[in-house]
Amino acid sequence: MVLVADSRRGRSPGLLARFLPWLPRGPQVYALVGRSGTGKSFKARAVAQRHGIEVIIDDGLVIRNGTIIAGRSAKREKGIISAVRTAVFANPDQLAEARRVLSAERFRRILVIGTSLKMVNRIAASLELPAIARVIPIEQAASREEIARALRVRAEQGKHIIPVPSVEIKRSYPHIFFESMKELLSGTRRGFGRGPRDAHLVEKTVVRPPYSRPRKAKPAVAGPLDVPTPPEPEAKAPAARPGT
Repeated sequence: MVLVADSRRGRSPGLLARFLPWLPRGPQVYALVGRSGTGKSFKARAVAQRHGIEVIIDDGLVIRNGTIIAGRSAKREKGIISAVRTAVFANPDQLAEARRVLSAERFRRILVIGTSLKMVNRIAASLELPAIARVIPIEQAASREEIARALRVRAEQGKHIIPVPSVEIKRSYPHIFFESMKELLSGTRRGFGRGPRDAHLVEKTVVRPPYSRPRKAKPAVAGPLDVPTPPEPEAKAPAARPGT
């Protein structure tokens, strides 16, 4: 079970928790929800920075500070069914490792990414996390144009994002690596009593899972106007009558 800690201090509950039981206990769980291909993984680091989130759960991985600390990526799977099972930590060994690592980590906020409320609630329950405190729809994290572009890239090119540097993916999942990309995150305040954080670049990795292939263009079908029309035969003059 994840160690219950005072969410304000990141320490085991003591006198403060005894005399002030109304204080939030354990890590605060956020959820980023949106349908597949809308750019959730791309926006994960920006959402985490905006809300002071230290740990991200994305597609079967436990990520902290851009490093994979537990789990295995669903994007390495060959089929969509096995990918879904990996994403929700249905594998006993994967689940046990994630629970063990999370129980040893000290964090105040954690972000769970999923395609639906049912999915993120299942992940949080499997990892023995507290109930989800705040749900962030992808529409609040990305613009309409960004979502449309993400959907188009997914459909036409089969590309996915893992919110960690490429060195992490090249080491663990080299067969799905496609390219590295960087995003400039604007500066935000770190929290009460702390100074602002400067804008900085974060690296993400573009991958192509075996189960996600680019959509093939349909062959052009000749329409009525594309079929050449044979020339009409020339009209012959009527034969002359005798005696005329």
